[in-house]
Formats: sequence, C-alpha cells, structure tokens
Amino acid sequence: MLNEKQLERINKLLLTRTFKFKGQIINDLPESMSSDIDYKFKVDGYRKMTSVGEEYDYALLNVVITGLNDKFSQLLFTPEDNEQGKMIAKSFENRLYKFYSNLNLDMTRFLRIFDENIRTTIDSLTFDIQTPLTESKMSRMSRNAVRTTVKDILNVIKDKENGEFYLPGEDGEEYSFSNLPFTYSVILYVEIDETLDGYQLNGSFTSDSDVIEILIKFNPKTLRKNIYNIIGELNDIVAHELEHGFQYINEGKVYQDPPSDSLGYYTQPDEIKSQRVGFRRVAKLRKLPFNNVVSEWFDTHRDIHGLSENEQEIVINEILDRQW
Repeated sequence: MLNEKQLERINKLLLTRTFKFKGQIINDLPESMSSDIDYKFKVDGYRKMTSVGEEYDYALLNVVITGLNDKFSQLLFTPEDNEQGKMIAKSFENRLYKFYSNLNLDMTRFLRIFDENIRTTIDSLTFDIQTPLTESKMSRMSRNAVRTTVKDILNVIKDKENGEFYLPGEDGEEYSFSNLPFTYSVILYVEIDETLDGYQLNGSFTSDSDVIEILIKFNPKTLRKNIYNIIGELNDIVAHELEHGFQYINEGKVYQDPPSDSLGYYTQPDEIKSQRVGFRRVAKLRKLPFNNVVSEWFDTHRDIHGLSENEQEIVINEILDRQW
C-alpha cells in the first residue's frame, strides 16, 4: 500500500496528465460506436473492501471526465436537453459496467508503475466538459492579427540588425483587433549569425503580461533564400501563441510548470490544440495538405522538439487525430 508521501507525489504528477480512454463502453455495439474520452484522476486514499471473501485495501480513484471526442459519448453523457435525448441516455444508463470496469483497469495499470499489487475502485466520477471556442472560429478571429504581426516582424528582420524589439511600438503599445477578445504585444529578439547555414526560430506566450516572445537567429547572407520558410514558420508560431493567449485569457487556463520530458510537453491537450491552430494557418497559407505540414515541421525541427522517432510519431498522430 502506498503511504501518504507517495500518494502526494503521485497526485502531483497526475495534475499535469490527461489520460485517454478509447474503445467500446457498452457491449455488443458496432466498432463505429467506439468512444474517445479524455479524463483526469487522483487517488483519494484507501478503503478496505471485500473481494472473494477476503478483505483488501482498495485505492479510491476520483475521476473527472474532461473531454468527449466522439458522437456516441456526447449523446450518452451530455444528451440533448429534450425528451428524446434524455430517453436515449437513460436507456444506456444501466449498461455502463463495461466502461467503468475498463476505465478502472486503465488507471490500475498506470498506478502499478508505483505499486505492482495495487487494487483500485472508482469512488467518484464527475464531468467537467469544456466547451471552448472552436478551432475554426478562433482561426478566423486571429487571422488579421497573425497577418499584421508577421508583417511587423518581417519589417524588423529585413533590417538585419541584432537587438531586442518591441511591437507594435517601443512605448508599451499593444495589438488590438475588434474581433480578437484580448490585446497583446510582442518582444522580438533578433540575433545575427553569419556562420549559420539557415535560421532558428522559436516562440512563447507569457500569460502574466500578455506578451508573445519570439527569437530568431539567421544568417543575413542567406535570408533571401530562407524568407519563404521564415514567413510560413512565423505564421505558425504567432497563430500558435495567440491560441495559448486565448486559453489563458478567455478559457481561464492557469499556468502550471510544463512536463520536463519532451513527449509529456508536446502531448499536453492545450499544446496539441495550439499546434493544430498554427499548422492549419501554414497549410492554408501555403496551400498544402495539413498532414504534410505537420510531418515536415517535426522532421525539420528535431533540434527544438527533442523527440525520438517513436515519440514523434505519437505526437503527430495526436495532432492529426484530435478534433475540436
């Protein structure tokens, strides 16, 4: 049995993780009605329970369903607010043993990393389904913001000067767009390196000051050759970071230290969503298939993401499979 300090450490780890349940939740349904459900959980302690005449300590799991990514799960767990919707959900209510059993088994397998003999039971299951702005609508809202911000960044880059630049102005001005529900500014760090063959580009969003920070390092001698790719990548980064801004400012996201490992970082639900927004912007700009844009970025940015081949495939599949 895990002691209190062990449970505390495990629950701290679980705070940063969102798990996925995939498969049938009711017997005898066609495969097309398989479910795709996101959930989080923590361990609330132990309770003695009897199994096959013997008494054991069972870990009590507090489960929160955070995402219903398929039509059947949505119909079942968040039915339409009418008599027909309620009737459909009610008809399946007593047939969910398979779901609870398999969900409990998924969590047990994870916890056996820490205690190979652990027994678990779902003590609480609640729903906290977010209904964020859809990706396509957010993309429409940020389109003009991305275009304007990238244009301003390019105007600085073309001067080919080292330095720290504040956009849209040096006196604390902010970008403000009537169809974007928050304001922001940009700090651009430009580093000239005449030994560099191509360029390096990265970005981040600082939630406490609503600032997008962008770092670009390039060789001025090869800038013209690389400008097309730089423009595409700037569109990706700005759209990506604006999506993070929306998550913090309009969806109430609270900053947490990101996972230290690359796979954990890149598979965070909010990170997956922001990657999709950025890559879709590039795909539209370049008139390329979305799948190709995603694969190309991960192939050409191994020095940034630090993922192994298998981890890279996991992240790409998450980006391609996830729907909002």
